[in-house]
Amino acid sequence: MDEKKNNFELYVVGGIIGAVIGVVAAILADKSAKLDGSDSHLSGKKLSRLGLGAVSALWSLIETGKGNSR
Repeated sequence: MDEKKNNFELYVVGGIIGAVIGVVAAILADKSAKLDGSDSHLSGKKLSRLGLGAVSALWSLIETGKGNSR
């Protein structure tokens, strides 16, 4: 039972950290648009590039973790 509780806490903490990182990334993307002088804050293209970059980074972390456990 304690292991399930520890896993749940780990997932909650990981989710909160992921949400904070996502908000910071969105803020930085918005500020970079303002610095570039463009009027559109976050376009669909920028959001998709940001999302794919995040998925790619997570994928590389997962694959690195799999390689160490073998």
